[in-house]
Amino acid sequence: MTLHIIPDWHDYSMILPEFNDSIHQAQLFLSQNQQVELILVDFLPNLRGILAEKNIEAVSTWSVYDFLQQVRLQAVKPVALMDFSWPAGAQFIDLPDRVIVRVADAHYATVWLDMLTRSRFERIDLMSDNQRIQELMIDDRGFVSRVTSFDKENHSATKVDYLTPSGQVAMQQDLETGHVVTKQLWTMQTHFDNLSQVLAAALNDHLQHVPETDYLIFAQSQLTQFLVKHVSPQQPTIFSYQAQRTRAQLERHVLLEKPEQVDFSVVDTLKQSEIIVKHGYQSDDMMVIPPYVTDIKASSQATMPIVPIYWSAKELTVAVFSIVSQIVAHYSNVILLVETSQNHEVYDDMIEAASLSAANEHGLIDENSQQSYKARFQFLPPQNEASRQRYMSNVRLLIDLDDIPDHHLQATALTYGIPQINRVQTDYMVPGGNGQLVTNDEQIPTALHFYLDDYANVDKSRVVAIEMSQASNEEMLWIKWQQVFNKIKQGGHQK
Repeated sequence: MTLHIIPDWHDYSMILPEFNDSIHQAQLFLSQNQQVELILVDFLPNLRGILAEKNIEAVSTWSVYDFLQQVRLQAVKPVALMDFSWPAGAQFIDLPDRVIVRVADAHYATVWLDMLTRSRFERIDLMSDNQRIQELMIDDRGFVSRVTSFDKENHSATKVDYLTPSGQVAMQQDLETGHVVTKQLWTMQTHFDNLSQVLAAALNDHLQHVPETDYLIFAQSQLTQFLVKHVSPQQPTIFSYQAQRTRAQLERHVLLEKPEQVDFSVVDTLKQSEIIVKHGYQSDDMMVIPPYVTDIKASSQATMPIVPIYWSAKELTVAVFSIVSQIVAHYSNVILLVETSQNHEVYDDMIEAASLSAANEHGLIDENSQQSYKARFQFLPPQNEASRQRYMSNVRLLIDLDDIPDHHLQATALTYGIPQINRVQTDYMVPGGNGQLVTNDEQIPTALHFYLDDYANVDKSRVVAIEMSQASNEEMLWIKWQQVFNKIKQGGHQK
């Protein structure tokens, strides 16, 4: 039996998918020695980098775009500037993230390095009169795989050519009409009304070669719903709902209807399952399976004289920051790490003002004491999974006061036995067990002092965390997936 995962990676043509259910499902299934295939319906020129970075290179892959573009290459092959033909007299200006190409004192092209590693060229913008006229996307296997053409007057994209490795046009999409023309041998149809129809036709062809006893796990999205309806898979079909996708749908009041071809649904949190059931979904063919494994890991915090606190703050306010920072100021060995995408100038000013009265251990205020105080407050931009793991392996406490908690951070805190202070109770925190629930700002000081004044409370929290982690450790999550497969079998799957 092979487990076929169909991710929703539309947004990841140039960046890594982070906090993604399909990634974690693949990691879990591989850890249980299962055969896993990723069926990819998105254009992913950096796929090899995704698989390597997420440690899932053991999966097999089938890409609808490789199929349509007649690509059989597997190995990574970075390209060099000199692999392309440039006009005579071209000058190359190296910058940290790009190379500017000038010809006859005019901007001819910009060659961009990949956003992840800055180690390979990922696309080229061709210019005319300082306007982009074409974008050449470079596949990490060493060829230009997509060319997007732009209108010089209104700067909008007009057409997209998908190329074979030899540079022939395999498929062309008119972006004004949406129509697609292909050159295929597996179908007599060469003209399609839109790209989704092409993807559905190609996916349907692939699924004809997949055993009907294998399982398909679709990441629920607008595209995958369309594909399931138009392909009508003969294999048992599971929809995977993740809050970061369904939340956006709910905000637009467009939670997509579950196609009748879907046999079962997996939801990442209990809260999400309750919301989905309210929209008319049946709960008897749905199971909550968190994407994040919570196997206990060793933390080095117990032996460290410094006490780092990690604060996840998508919604940071002056009132709450003032409360937390004033308490932190009373503990000279505490460092506050704040992960936020917000502009933090106002908080920098608050820290600067407070530092003017910051004294050292002798009660003296000088430049060193002021700098030392300011250094204890660090703002971090949104972090990826690997960076969070490194930070969380060394912190004493997690604060998450957002109305929508960060489940990845909370699961990571559970794996390291880190107590949590949360505004909202989740599957990863039991109030009075491995964390404190604060329903209003006045409760924040008490919760902070509870963990900063007595390390025994941290130890007690770790004991509870170890017990809680067993509910979503690697073994238990795999058992839950097996229960899903068994329920489908018991339900008499027939297509």
